[in-house]
Amino acid sequence: VNRFDYDGDYGTVLNRFLIQAAIDYPLTVHGSGGQTRAFIHIRDSVRCIELALGDAPKSGDRVRIFNQMT
Repeated sequence: VNRFDYDGDYGTVLNRFLIQAAIDYPLTVHGSGGQTRAFIHIRDSVRCIELALGDAPKSGDRVRIFNQMT
């Protein structure tokens, strides 16, 4: 089973926004805006998703975990 994390613990805000947009749910912004997090440019995040989708696992393959920050 593959995972596409969209929660606040493991997913990125882009992933959460993509899921919310796909189900026509209002985009949810959390916090005061003063939080600091690791930064990844949206182009790099989209490229990571594109690479993962383009190299989908075959039936029976082990689960692969992608970390967009490394």
